[in-house]
Amino acid sequence: MTDAVRRFVCVLGLVLGAAGCGPTTGENPSSGGCGDGVVQQQETCDDGQHVGGDGCNGACQVEQGWQCTGAPSRCTRQTGSCADGSVKCDANALCTETSGSAVCTCKPGYTGDGSTCTDVDECASNTDTCDANATCTNTVGGFTCACKTGYTGDGTTCTDINECVEPTTCASTQTCTNTPGSYTCTCEAPRTACGNACVNTTSDAAHCGACGNVCGEGQSCVESTCVGGGGSLQISATWSRTGDGNLMVTTPGGKLISDENTGPDNTDGGQKDQDSTDQGPENIFWASGVTPPSGEYHICFETAGFTPSPSPENPVTYTITVRQSGKQPQTFSKSYTSSAYTFPKACSPSQPGYVTSITYP
Repeated sequence: MTDAVRRFVCVLGLVLGAAGCGPTTGENPSSGGCGDGVVQQQETCDDGQHVGGDGCNGACQVEQGWQCTGAPSRCTRQTGSCADGSVKCDANALCTETSGSAVCTCKPGYTGDGSTCTDVDECASNTDTCDANATCTNTVGGFTCACKTGYTGDGTTCTDINECVEPTTCASTQTCTNTPGSYTCTCEAPRTACGNACVNTTSDAAHCGACGNVCGEGQSCVESTCVGGGGSLQISATWSRTGDGNLMVTTPGGKLISDENTGPDNTDGGQKDQDSTDQGPENIFWASGVTPPSGEYHICFETAGFTPSPSPENPVTYTITVRQSGKQPQTFSKSYTSSAYTFPKACSPSQPGYVTSITYP
């Protein structure tokens, strides 16, 4: 019996259930090839043909979406494949086929069996990659990171912002101290922060003893207590940084009120509360029952002693407030970028420390 006839009989015997067919003495199974109807070596199917599209392709490999059994291989289309859409995966899942089997797998950011997928809250489960100084916000299938106030970065990495680099963060009279995510504005003792200003509550008539505690008309603040009162004219001076500021007033009678002549004698009845702390304020006033002389008053402010001296880099800013009975307070401010001082002391429009002139009443 020739090999070809024997192979035909054996194939027919396999179909009819006959046994006893095997390789002849001259046959070597390993020498067979794709298309001989025998599955061997690297083949996953062999239907005895060299064409595809029927489940077993021309290289004797099972085609996607098919399942092949037997030799010669008989192939049937697999039900439930990704290609024909019969496998119902969740909208947030991926369908893949492995060895003819369709598998649904949830996409990154979701959890479940593939048929049902739910969002993973990375923020609640602490699986996010946000910086410790960032806020995590869960999104559908993911999350976002945003640096907290006082920090800068992309959310994954956040660094502290040094607010004190900006000169306007605190008032010019305050000291700025950077802190993690924030900053503090403080005043140099014995001054206290009242709003954006640093004031000495022991001597400031607008904040006597406490912020916002305003002394009455004509009163001065001495040791945190309002004294005097009832006067009809008061002139006050404050300044921006520690140093010896000197408020002076020349009366209509030509009397100079200064730290060398504090009154009320030889000052046309005016008196001066002299600052001894280098923090200010200073006040010149006429007490209750004392009428200031009518006429023109010259007001001056001198930088008697500041370290460092006034300069463009280290200016000294002063504020003069004039209060008269029955009138709105008048305010005058200026910054010195160089020293303003005279000796002997004098106050007139020609002096370097001249501020303004007022008329009373």
